[in-house]
Amino acid sequence: MHYEALPEDLRHRFDNYDLDVMVLSDTSEDEVREMFLRLQNGTSLKAQEKRNAMPGKMRAFIKDLSKHPFFSRVGFTDTRLTYDLVAAQMTAIELNGGPCHVRNSNLNAMYDAQLEFDAAGTKARKIRRVLEYLAQTFTEKTPELERFSVISLYSLVSHCLETYVIQGRQDALREWFIKFETTRRTQDDLPADKGDPEILAYKERTSHSTDAQDSIQWRHEFLLRKFFEAVPDIEQKDNQRLFSHEQRLAIFRRDNCICQVRLKCEGLKCEWDAWQADHRTPWSQGGKTTVENGQVACQECNAAKGGNA
Repeated sequence: MHYEALPEDLRHRFDNYDLDVMVLSDTSEDEVREMFLRLQNGTSLKAQEKRNAMPGKMRAFIKDLSKHPFFSRVGFTDTRLTYDLVAAQMTAIELNGGPCHVRNSNLNAMYDAQLEFDAAGTKARKIRRVLEYLAQTFTEKTPELERFSVISLYSLVSHCLETYVIQGRQDALREWFIKFETTRRTQDDLPADKGDPEILAYKERTSHSTDAQDSIQWRHEFLLRKFFEAVPDIEQKDNQRLFSHEQRLAIFRRDNCICQVRLKCEGLKCEWDAWQADHRTPWSQGGKTTVENGQVACQECNAAKGGNA
């Protein structure tokens, strides 16, 4: 009802209602935000809405980050500062140097500890670089980009930008991710005993304790391996000779733990702690340290290969 349509007694109550008003003068913006936060502590504001009222440079950095074009392509909405929340979680992961707890208590502590955060510093530039890579990967609205998958993709790209040559591989990343999500969703309608155990484990970690470090770490390692399995020609930077942990894991699973060299065996099934990642084309002869050029070798076969490894 409009005011004019209310009964006279109700209009009278509106007209005579006392409002408490507080006027702050000669105060800084940070002092105003601190007062607002204290006044709202007893209300149902969400944690990120409260963080948005916290003083300090971290709040301003997160607010600016949430406006990055990448967020216009995700599959979830910005209801009650959700983009700010995800941007804060990305920042926490980057400041930690990898997967970590990104619960509200951890983010609150980050805002408190980073009152003087340098928005032009090394970490801030790295965060923007990862977001720019993701924006180049997903150039249009992508419904598969849910909150939990965006955090995992951020962690994956952040890691790969440091360790691998992935510039120019945005199309490969997008195609792999959408194919993975399509496959994952087909598992939802299958009985538990018919589904892929790894996909079921992934679903579990996207449904419960999604902001816990062990859940984010598991998803990070799982998606890294799946990405390397699907795009096996990703090269390490500086042409390092030794395979990384995630490359070894992708090779081990792809070869079903079976020795591919077969100089001293007939295809021995290797245990995880008793095998070597071998270059198909020897590294000494220009072979790349990629999953595509890697293979499982039992220890005897690897030793027999000697200097040709």
